[in-house]
Amino acid sequence: MKKYLFISLLAVLIATAVCYAEGAAGKWSGTIALLYDVTVNMKEDKGVVNGTVTTEIGDIPLKNGVITGNDIVFKPFTYNGFAVQYVKGKIDGDKMNVVIGFQGTTFTGVLKRVK
Repeated sequence: MKKYLFISLLAVLIATAVCYAEGAAGKWSGTIALLYDVTVNMKEDKGVVNGTVTTEIGDIPLKNGVITGNDIVFKPFTYNGFAVQYVKGKIDGDKMNVVIGFQGTTFTGVLKRVK
């Protein structure tokens, strides 16, 4: 009985480690501000995250994001003349809560990992 319990606990620990090891890398999809459907493809290398946000108006590059634990922060940038003050994400398993500061307004949304 103890052997089966130990094996079950070990399997759960390994599965949890694999989920967290994925970090931010991969494809995420969801809605921002309940209006804008987006798909985000990200790559992570030694704590630095880069990627592309695909929207109905085109692709927006994301560069030099920093990931610490489950938090991602991208530095302010300008895209096509529009100021993006911040992009922040908090990963919770296969879900990421996102907060974006754009042109003085804050937008929130939820992205889910696409497998």
